[in-house]
Amino acid sequence: MARSEHPRARTAGIIGGLVGLVAAGTAVGVGVSRAARRRVRAAELGPAADLPRMTEAELREDDPLGAASRAPDRTALVQADDGVLLAVEEIGPRDAPLTVVFVHGYTLSMASWTFQRRSLAATLATANGHRPDARLVFYDQRGHGASGRGAPERSTIEQLAKDLAAVLEARVPRGPVVLAGHSMGGMTIMGLASLAPELFGTRISAVALVSTSSGQLADLNFGLPELLTRVRAAVFPVAAWTMRRRPAFAERTRRVMADLVSAVTRSLSFASADVDPALVNYVDAMIAGTPVDVIAEFYPALAGLDETGSLVPLRRIPTLVMTGDKDKMIPMAHSELILEQLGGVENGLTEFMVVPDAGHLVLLEKPAEVCEAITGLLRRVAAESPAGAPGH
Repeated sequence: MARSEHPRARTAGIIGGLVGLVAAGTAVGVGVSRAARRRVRAAELGPAADLPRMTEAELREDDPLGAASRAPDRTALVQADDGVLLAVEEIGPRDAPLTVVFVHGYTLSMASWTFQRRSLAATLATANGHRPDARLVFYDQRGHGASGRGAPERSTIEQLAKDLAAVLEARVPRGPVVLAGHSMGGMTIMGLASLAPELFGTRISAVALVSTSSGQLADLNFGLPELLTRVRAAVFPVAAWTMRRRPAFAERTRRVMADLVSAVTRSLSFASADVDPALVNYVDAMIAGTPVDVIAEFYPALAGLDETGSLVPLRRIPTLVMTGDKDKMIPMAHSELILEQLGGVENGLTEFMVVPDAGHLVLLEKPAEVCEAITGLLRRVAAESPAGAPGH
């Protein structure tokens, strides 16, 4: 190859790596949507009452999915230990006997729980329409959604665990808690188990780990042939560097390559061949506000993840491990490994659920199954209380 062709080839490789890294992280970022324009950084956040929120209806523009979530009863800002402000939304009374905290995944936001938010808000109401049996708490992880952004070196699972601890301390100071985490959200929960194992079995009564992993993510092939996997391993580090150091170039690239990135993301995130285009557009819009440099900053933390030892505290409490059988992002084998590390279903506390014909975004692709499983977990916890089980 002539020397003059080297820059062009290198640029092509970087562009390919950007597309792959963005898509592999389900960071679709199609254009600069209203969600992206409304993204709030820490310095811009005002009082909780003035918090600009990326609601599901706004993300869907005219709500084509017909699933706009129930409006929050309260919004709040929680300050992390480094000063970053985390956006929080709550449904249900502060004095509910049980609180469920939902932790979203990489490049997504609290809006990824839209179907669970709507369904559980209704399911957890008592039969006669009086007070709900649980309070639902949703928040955006740092750098995502409407939350602030911290220093690049704090883009770690340990920091996300500290953020979750801050949310619990500020918004759930008393009473039992159930944690539900999807993908990076599940890793955040494992990070909290490493950071504060004493919480599990005391404050934290149960955990749901959805489409997540305890480690070895750098070895994933995303369903690609071996040759493409080797190419990915070579170009991703360069793409990540570009996204951190040349974010404007990377943002332009993902806008220009929007259709390709969206198609790849659809393939990686969903198993259904006939997935509703509105659902794909919803995911596209939701993550459009996640800057490419944030994606790149968190990538090393995910690639180098090893939370195997963090699962020990979860052996003391009911734990739901859930995955789609066609998850290309984090294959079912990772959930099976978590199950093994928890002692298997034989311990009487762990439940393993495989959702047929579901991909990585099982909570959006098969929402009824995910809602039913989480409700079942809540019933197990609440059945020990004289108040009775949620949904009964």
